[in-house]
Amino acid sequence: MDEQAEPRSPKPRRKTNWRRLATVALAFVIGGVAVYLTGVAERLFYFPSRGEVGPPPPNAEAVWIERDDGPTLHAWFFKPPSANAGTPLPTIVHCHGNAGNIARHSVFVEFLPAAGFNVLLFDYRGYGESEVAPPRRAGLIADARAAIDHVAGREDVDADRIGMYGLSLGGTIGLAAAAKDERIKAVCSVATFSTWPAVASDFAGPLGSVLIARGADAIDSAAALGDRPLLLIHSRDDEIVSYRHAPILLEAAKAADINAELLTFEGIGHVDWVDREPAMREAIIAFFLRELGE
Repeated sequence: MDEQAEPRSPKPRRKTNWRRLATVALAFVIGGVAVYLTGVAERLFYFPSRGEVGPPPPNAEAVWIERDDGPTLHAWFFKPPSANAGTPLPTIVHCHGNAGNIARHSVFVEFLPAAGFNVLLFDYRGYGESEVAPPRRAGLIADARAAIDHVAGREDVDADRIGMYGLSLGGTIGLAAAAKDERIKAVCSVATFSTWPAVASDFAGPLGSVLIARGADAIDSAAALGDRPLLLIHSRDDEIVSYRHAPILLEAAKAADINAELLTFEGIGHVDWVDREPAMREAIIAFFLRELGE
């Protein structure tokens, strides 16, 4: 009889193991590159204008917002022309848009003091004369909350009547800050984008939505306002932030039973409304008079 050969023990699968290790290593590399590129991409989002902003307008005072957990912020505090010293008044915190600083953005708030409101217009970190720090969405939201802290602690501010008004990028930042701070009683967002990836895709196509991560998105913040009202304003002819974002924001708010409304305008651009469309200014005034009134 033929003797049966003893079975050979299988050789270790060294190649397979090396392939697995290589796959895992590649995944880590790709993940690291993605995180790096995402950070780089977000840095490209901001266009701060540094340097002295000059003296404040006649009805405003320059203030410095100091805190232990973040950079010092420079701001202008506007008062109504007929304001009595020390009288607490309804106050609006304004989160301005991306490019420039408070000197450029004061035009977007100068119509509010005449209607009886104090207004705090502040520069984010790295903008204007505010202390330099890397601008990131979390940092800008923290700056907005520091601005709320500042006005809430002033004797000439009625802390029960504070509103938030944001424009463009500031609409997203202001909504995120308001969602976390119930001292804000009403929110107006003008020309605001729905999510960071969505607006990135408007400019850079599908790649933009991949490189910009979600987080602190306006659709989530709007849905978290609870019983506080939200006014959305957008032009169909906005050349910077597409009007398509406005109905998305409204739908997200309505789905969460937020008292939200959308005012749509035509024939005006992203920022020229402040000069060309008095009805938009009047709508903002009427909203805050209604929601922050006695």
